[in-house]
Amino acid sequence: MKLIETLFVMLSLSCLISCNNISVPNSPYPISNDSFSVDTIAEGFTIPYGIAIVEENEYFITDRVGKMFHFKDGKQTEIAGMPEVVTFGTPGVPAIMHGGLMDISIHPNYSANDWIYISYLDSDGFAKVSRLKIKENAATQLATIFTTRKQNYTGNGMRIVWEDDSHFFLNIGNSNFSTSTNPVLNAQDLNDDAGKIHRLMEDGSIPSDNPVFENFASPTSIWSYGHRDVQGLYFEKSTNTLFGVEHGPKGGDELNIIEKGKNYGWPLFSYGINYDGASVATISEDSAATFTVFPEHYWTVPTNDGGQALAPACLLKVNGSNISGFNDHFLFGSLAYRRLMKYNRDTQETYGLNIEGRVRTIKQLPSGNIIALIERNKLNRANGKIVILKH
Repeated sequence: MKLIETLFVMLSLSCLISCNNISVPNSPYPISNDSFSVDTIAEGFTIPYGIAIVEENEYFITDRVGKMFHFKDGKQTEIAGMPEVVTFGTPGVPAIMHGGLMDISIHPNYSANDWIYISYLDSDGFAKVSRLKIKENAATQLATIFTTRKQNYTGNGMRIVWEDDSHFFLNIGNSNFSTSTNPVLNAQDLNDDAGKIHRLMEDGSIPSDNPVFENFASPTSIWSYGHRDVQGLYFEKSTNTLFGVEHGPKGGDELNIIEKGKNYGWPLFSYGINYDGASVATISEDSAATFTVFPEHYWTVPTNDGGQALAPACLLKVNGSNISGFNDHFLFGSLAYRRLMKYNRDTQETYGLNIEGRVRTIKQLPSGNIIALIERNKLNRANGKIVILKH
């Protein structure tokens, strides 16, 4: 087993030993008084990670352990033929810290072409995107359309969001242990696909208008770089703006506006510190300002040992919801505090919501209601669920 893989398995074991069956932490921010009800529509998942909405009552759902489900009108069916994936956790305990089957998305013209896209860490250690169609509850025409150039055992978060009918964005994480005295520079290396947001054509090819970086003769798939672990992407079509929420190490979680060809600084500069309290940044804030993009907002929950991360896991900007307090706000899941959070971009205020559990994904249904995929509170039980939030 590779050294980096061993380190992450050790981290997984440590978390399981220390985190099993603990109570949900108090929200680090005030609880919003939004009024809504919560209906559970499906249960029994381990880590429900991604959801693709076909219509109000029909979805495709991924479970990080390598399973995919079709949910329609209250009936849930497992889809056969999924690729073999790598997951890191403890044998026999359904807790996956890294890897696995991650996001799922349908083509914007799904009603005409039936293409479904999935992102995952393959059994060979490479992060991949494949597309497929479904026939008789099994995957057909499964084809890999994107593969990282190097193995990516540190890639925890992968999300797929569509820019238009022919282009999509893909993030690939790089959540390694980097310190000022021992920097790990994968996210700065343009020959490495980790720590990057990529922009691809619908068939996985490279768009001709992607950035051409210094010392490169032509565009690559890379749209932006210097990211640690973006686990939430949201593309706002009305403004053509791509937003991302990104895990810092110990604090320093970020909300970024993702722009073409820009460097977002990891690990050269971060507002977070390493897990052992060591400094991460290798350059000063003034130096970083000359060539990197600072986050529009960052979160570090104050503690007596240097701060705590929220660990944001997904991102949605809400419009047209019947829960009026959600409109024009961002929602994201906090893995560390096991609850749904709300952020007001205008006032920079953050609130906790009375939705407990590790919220992995949130989407808005055609009705305006919010659907959420919630990972289990107890790490030794496969009790992930799908809920709908409505007024």
